[in-house]
Amino acid sequence: MRIQEAAQAVGCTQRAIKFYEEKGLLPHVARGENGYRDYTDEDIRLLHEIQAYRKLGICLADIRALLKERDFTLLQRILEEKRREAAEHQHEIDALEAYLTTLDCKAFDEMIDYSSLSQAMRDQLPGIFGRYLAAHFAPYLQIRMVTDEQRDAYRRILAFWDDPHLRLPLLFRISMFCLSLLPAGAISAEQIDAQIQSMLHPTEEAYAKIREQTRRTVLARRNPLVRYAPGEIMKRQMMRRLKDCGYYDVFIPQMKRLSPSYRAYQDALTALNDRLCQDLGLHYDSNFNLVM
Repeated sequence: MRIQEAAQAVGCTQRAIKFYEEKGLLPHVARGENGYRDYTDEDIRLLHEIQAYRKLGICLADIRALLKERDFTLLQRILEEKRREAAEHQHEIDALEAYLTTLDCKAFDEMIDYSSLSQAMRDQLPGIFGRYLAAHFAPYLQIRMVTDEQRDAYRRILAFWDDPHLRLPLLFRISMFCLSLLPAGAISAEQIDAQIQSMLHPTEEAYAKIREQTRRTVLARRNPLVRYAPGEIMKRQMMRRLKDCGYYDVFIPQMKRLSPSYRAYQDALTALNDRLCQDLGLHYDSNFNLVM
């Protein structure tokens, strides 16, 4: 059948069909003697499948893998997520029904939880701190608290940022404000996983590039014009003040307790950093100059 008929049969636009073809999701559409595309029943079936995946919010790369490899692990994971969402919504419905019956605000509050830690941080720390945390750590905060350890870490994080005596460096506050204005990037669990694995198990070629870039950066900072540049001075001051206020000793360890994915990321980053420091003989001196 022609593309107009295929579009009608599937309930989509001709533009969408052409787009799927361009992206390699329909790579084998035949053409008749007149040069027009001739869509088969199998093409129509694939278009229905693609359209259903798109309605679920699955990206084109994952759809391509689903169609090629027929590995439905991703769909099974989506199914489990939908089941969890349904259970969570049912719990909220039950809480609302109970509240409308009893008007017990305390019980109502205790029954309801935030949909994610990201939302909780924005709400409990209104203003720049909450927006910074929600934006910078967004990929690691799209979870709910389920363990006592997470609840304890969450309380400690809120206490850290809620301290009225907390005075962060001006440069850090400016960067927090700028970051909070940006839309949070949509990073999938698979992308985080890939990032962690690339740090835990970098190829020799990738590691060699990182090591060489690090070496050049350290050598460049030996130049007095670079070391005493205003930006470098402010950066060292910021690192010192962040350390003094407990950012590295209090906040980061609690983030690792709160979010398993962030813990995996930090551990991978630390392992890569330790390897670089050992190979290049790197360390920070008392003034936070990186020396080799």
